[in-house]
Amino acid sequence: MTIFDLIKRYKWIFASLFALIICAAGVFYIYSDDIFQSIQDPGQPFQTYEKPLRPNYAEHESWIAKPDLASDPFLHPTLADVFVIVPTVYKGGEHWNLPVDDTRRIEKLNRITRPNYVDAFMDVGRLYAPYYRQASLYSFMTAREDAQRAQDLAYIDVKAAFELFLKNNPPERPIIITGYNQGALHATRIIADYFQGPLKDKLAAAYIIGHPVPMDLFETELSQTPPCETENDTGCVIAFGAFFPKDSALAERFAERLLVRTRSGYKAAEGRDLLCTNPLLWNRSEDYAPSRLHKGGVAAQGLEPETRPAPIAKLVGAQCQGGLLLVDKPKNSLFHRPLKLGGKFRTLPSNLFYEDLRLNALMRVNALIDSGRLPKRVEKLEGFDVIDLVDSPVTPVKPGN
Repeated sequence: MTIFDLIKRYKWIFASLFALIICAAGVFYIYSDDIFQSIQDPGQPFQTYEKPLRPNYAEHESWIAKPDLASDPFLHPTLADVFVIVPTVYKGGEHWNLPVDDTRRIEKLNRITRPNYVDAFMDVGRLYAPYYRQASLYSFMTAREDAQRAQDLAYIDVKAAFELFLKNNPPERPIIITGYNQGALHATRIIADYFQGPLKDKLAAAYIIGHPVPMDLFETELSQTPPCETENDTGCVIAFGAFFPKDSALAERFAERLLVRTRSGYKAAEGRDLLCTNPLLWNRSEDYAPSRLHKGGVAAQGLEPETRPAPIAKLVGAQCQGGLLLVDKPKNSLFHRPLKLGGKFRTLPSNLFYEDLRLNALMRVNALIDSGRLPKRVEKLEGFDVIDLVDSPVTPVKPGN
């Protein structure tokens, strides 16, 4: 008896199995987000959770990128210092916060995150990008107090790393702050905590990408660092969350349910106007920017540090609407969201606005230097003897002589 005879004889069984498979697939598709979220739940309260060991930022191993602090920054080929807070790579499951000795995620941060998100600024300034006990992706999918504590723990590390950054930032070098996704949340807090006083004069710009920044913050926590209005403003904030045409559920989550940290605690973005800076126009207008203005994105993996990938230009047009950056779907599949469970929530293994960010950061750094607000350091002159004066050889003249 052939397989065709079996199918013919028991066709009702095969038809039932096929229908069952279709139903199961449909149920899985409908509830896939809930399934993904359930899988990532650590299953224990944060209060009793054994926290991972704190990174020691005096050690080179605690950094994805860090300059040689023993060398003179005046001799470095760049003009600024750049602090990058990387996006989430840890989904959750076992921990609320990623252990910094997790070799699998460290490898991912170096293989994918660094070339796409950190090295975009390598010719803008000396790069600082810390490993930190980043809160799991799950902690951004729930409003539980446990999740908020996990995010606060991550910020403790970011703040400690930034203190070392500030200690080694000379007066004449502008500062760029960049954060992506979870890193954008922490970058907002860094701007609020450190740049509302005299340090604001050193800020070339802050790029807060992938986490909502409500406009009401610029009346409170961010009152000294306003939104950037042109492509070369300095001392200001750029922010956007980018979404493709079929990202309606993800966009709704961004604009309504994600929590924003203020001094009084966490509050949902719901009902609040959000800052949207179009990275093709570098302003807050709702004008559509065509793809011819797109400088280039990259989807790099496994490159050696400080190896520049080749950007792909003219991939997308973009438009700010209702506080969201609506982006055309790229024809190049390298920039699509991954087709896997929870793919819509994962950090993209690409940076769609890599070249746009790089060129704009260079422009703002040069604009701040040209403004004359920062001190200038002149190169040490060689070949001149230094004379120490101990006592003045001049005898004072007495009155009447």
